[in-house]
Amino acid sequence: MKPVGYAYLNQYYALHLPKLGIEVYQAPNATEEQTISYGASKRKILPGHLKYEDNPYAQMHAAIKHQGIRLHFFAAMFRKVNVAEFTTFIASKPMSQYNRVLWFLFEWLTNSKLDLPDLKSGNYINLFEDEFYYTLKTGHRDKRTRVINNALGTSEFCPTVRKTPEIRRLEKIDVYKTAYAKMQGIGEFLSVDVIGRSINYLYTKETKSSTEIEKEKPDRQKMQRFLNAIKNVGLYELNSQSIINVQNQIVAEKFRATDYRTSEIYVGTTIQRFGLQDEDVHYVGAKQTHVASMMHGLLKLHENLMLDQSIPPLIHATIISFGEVYIHPFDDGNGRLHRYLIHEVMKHREPEHQFIIPISAAILKNQSKYDKVLETVSIPIMAMLDYEFDDENRIVINNDIDYMYRFPDYTEHVKFVYDMMDTAVSEDLLQEVCLLTVFDRLKKFVNSRIDVPNKHIDTALSIIIQNGGKTSIRKRKAIEKLFDAETLNLVETLSERLISDIKNKFEVDVVAMMSEKS
Repeated sequence: MKPVGYAYLNQYYALHLPKLGIEVYQAPNATEEQTISYGASKRKILPGHLKYEDNPYAQMHAAIKHQGIRLHFFAAMFRKVNVAEFTTFIASKPMSQYNRVLWFLFEWLTNSKLDLPDLKSGNYINLFEDEFYYTLKTGHRDKRTRVINNALGTSEFCPTVRKTPEIRRLEKIDVYKTAYAKMQGIGEFLSVDVIGRSINYLYTKETKSSTEIEKEKPDRQKMQRFLNAIKNVGLYELNSQSIINVQNQIVAEKFRATDYRTSEIYVGTTIQRFGLQDEDVHYVGAKQTHVASMMHGLLKLHENLMLDQSIPPLIHATIISFGEVYIHPFDDGNGRLHRYLIHEVMKHREPEHQFIIPISAAILKNQSKYDKVLETVSIPIMAMLDYEFDDENRIVINNDIDYMYRFPDYTEHVKFVYDMMDTAVSEDLLQEVCLLTVFDRLKKFVNSRIDVPNKHIDTALSIIIQNGGKTSIRKRKAIEKLFDAETLNLVETLSERLISDIKNKFEVDVVAMMSEKS
């Protein structure tokens, strides 16, 4: 089999880029196109009668034709391409659609011009095909190549999201409408007060969960600062200073930044082996010399999407939040800032919504899925990165693969965030509303029969709900000092019925929730 497109170019230029999920090859004896399994990946096999020239420039055409534009590949190739030969190739057919795309990509990604005259005629063509990629509805017209740059970002930072069948289905989901609909299903007993108290709890849960994901021991002051930040999302424009301000709120004082980091950073653990210290490095952030540029590109990307408004809000939030965590712009707080940015962007895009969907709580329950989606970008980066530690145990990066950080594919990340939002709505949000609904109905019943201080009623009802509507002999004696026997029996009966109804209707176990809180 002969490699075609990106597989060919990877070998020709010795790029050492990790292979794509589907690699393209040509089999001499194949009579029709087919996709086959090839170990953990797949191969698209092209028929033998098709003609593909054995030169890198024609193979660039084949790459775009069969697998679309992969920006990190072109950024890596253009560092090695013979510019004179490439210019001659473009000049041979300057009006060709593929040649115009290659011409534009070279000048955009390298910030340099080929020795070619501007085109004077011809229709404008889109850089990315709307059918296969999420793009800006109104791109920038490059008069020189007559290409419309409809990429989401800039040459400093430009992720892509592919329009797979699953993403096309997910983009139609409005997570807030879904949340409202599920809450409304509770019926007449759902009140503004219940929603308000649920929101306060979920803010706290989001704060605690985001800290626990980092495997940190919750610090009361730090958690309070993060809680304040979460409650105030959307109040300020998203820019470098506002991001620094949030970082200052969510980290210990000694880690507060005044600007982006100026040294290399990695995520890992220290391992002691036979008295020697070793570092198990999981991920290395972008080289510090590129951080400011990448963050500038990230914020420009956010501005593009705010002005364009055609990209679904949750996709917008996903690419901004994951962009930040992969760049890792600060010495501390990057993970919490990453999850904070999901709420920040959603509030900018949909300011009318008054409650938070606790995605960090859902992520905490699905840590292995979170790690897996992070690895779709981190593993290829770590496979290519050449690094070492100096005498002072500081990490030193010996090669520059900034294109791996600047031009990621976030298709899997979008699927993950939609999944986590659905989990957060179906479990955390709905569970809290259901629990409060049960609690409030029981409390209203008790207040209609007896006069007991609220704090005592709350304690008694928590015990009853936690035990599924029953109380042990020991605890029953304590509760009977507050409730008469008849009232307690009626409360237990009503509690059992409410708990059962909620479980049957919403598949929510309020007993487990109360036990978790207690």
